[in-house]
Amino acid sequence: MRFEYDLQQPGFTVGNIVIVESVREAGYRHSYRNGRAKHGFVYLARGTMTYHFYGEHAGIVYLQAGDLLFAPKGCKYIATYTEDDSEVQVIQFDLIDGQLPRYLSRPAKMELPQAKDSMNAFFSHHETHTTRHPFYYLSCLYHLLWQIDDLYAHIPHKFKKLKNAIRAISDELAENRSVAYYADLCNMSENNFRRLFQEYTGSSPITYRNDLRLTHAQTMLQSGEYNVTEAAQQCGFTNLSFFTRLYRRKFGYNPKEE
Repeated sequence: MRFEYDLQQPGFTVGNIVIVESVREAGYRHSYRNGRAKHGFVYLARGTMTYHFYGEHAGIVYLQAGDLLFAPKGCKYIATYTEDDSEVQVIQFDLIDGQLPRYLSRPAKMELPQAKDSMNAFFSHHETHTTRHPFYYLSCLYHLLWQIDDLYAHIPHKFKKLKNAIRAISDELAENRSVAYYADLCNMSENNFRRLFQEYTGSSPITYRNDLRLTHAQTMLQSGEYNVTEAAQQCGFTNLSFFTRLYRRKFGYNPKEE
């Protein structure tokens, strides 16, 4: 019996991989004021860190042990180690041709359950012929990219049309876009978009966006670096009373209690 498959080709290729592993004390900083020279995955194996992005991708990302961050080529930031003996593993690479997926177009914390094992594969301490071979590192990187794509690109066929809107809500979290704007991204009428979005997420587009904003605001408040007004404004809430009411409804207490 013979099986033949017509395999889909990836939309991009990568190369020129550089791997970096380091341990730093609290307060140590490094920056890319002129922008990263390569795309990079940063895995925090131990400790805590804060990434302050500015310019086109302005925002703050907090990392704790087990978190995986993607930082695209050209993004500008200052990274600060906020706990002694924080350990990071970094995979840097070039895009040889094609274009990375939309979800890798800006800095983002990747919710990848297998991140630890995938990153550790790059840093095997067994000096074997296999782990010294460039194909080995390429296979590790493509495997990591495949896992992320399988997680982030997997939307049931019925809801595929929503992908652009869901990504835009996440990427432009502080922007007060209209529902019509999101519907246009999906080439749908506003009524059909609202119906399908409700069916897929269990909430309206604005409620879904507010929920993401509140979660991000909570992280900012817990960092101790922002007051309630600053956190609310950075997350797109222009009405402080409205923000406080939503916050209390979601978490059961006032934002000032963080």
